[in-house]
Amino acid sequence: MRTLGNIFLYNNNSKNKELYHQNLENQGYFIFDTDNIHKFSLYNKEITPDILLFDFDKNTPCTLISSIERQFEHSNTPIIIVSESPKALIYHPTISHYLTHIEAKTKLIEILESYKIGNKNHHILYINLKPYERQDFTKSIEQKGYLLFEVHNIKSASLYLQKNTPSIICINFLPALEKTKKLFSHPKIFYVENSQNVEEIEQFLH
Repeated sequence: MRTLGNIFLYNNNSKNKELYHQNLENQGYFIFDTDNIHKFSLYNKEITPDILLFDFDKNTPCTLISSIERQFEHSNTPIIIVSESPKALIYHPTISHYLTHIEAKTKLIEILESYKIGNKNHHILYINLKPYERQDFTKSIEQKGYLLFEVHNIKSASLYLQKNTPSIICINFLPALEKTKKLFSHPKIFYVENSQNVEEIEQFLH
C-alpha cells in the first residue's frame, strides 16, 4: 500500500498507542515511534519525515518539553505537540499545532490529511501566532459551524496552502499582515484578534 507520508513520533505516553499504530497506520502513514529523543534525532537526520509529532504524558515537565522544542526549531517540517501543559508555558514559535490528548483523537487525522492529501473545504485558515491567549475567536468559529484549520506559524500555513484553498485567511499579528499578503496570493486576508467574534468577518465567508 502506498504510504501517505512518514510520521516521526516521540512518545513517552503509552495511552495513545492505538491512535497512532492502528488508526494512522491503517490510513496509510508510516510511523517511527520511540521514547528515546537521541534515537529520534538520529533518524530525523537520516530520513526526511513529513510530520514531527511529540506526545508527552501529563507528568512531563514543561522545561523538558521546551528543551525538546528548541532542539527542532530549525526544522522545515510541521511540528505537532500533544500535551496537557498550558500553551503559555510551552509556547515556541516553530510549533505548528498544539493539541490536548482528547483533541488529538478528533483532530490529528484531519491535520495530517490537510498537509498530505489536501482539498479540504475549510472556511478559514487561521494563522494564530498567539496560541497562548484565550481562544474566543476559534470558539466562535466552531460554534457557528464553520470549518477551521488553525496553525501557529506562517511556514506551516504555506505548506497547507499548497494543497488547500480556504475561503479566507486570518492572522492575529499585525506586523505580519503585510508579509502574509505578499506571500500568499489570496484575495481575502484579514487581521483579527483572539478576543474577536467571527461575526465581525462573517460577511467575507459568503
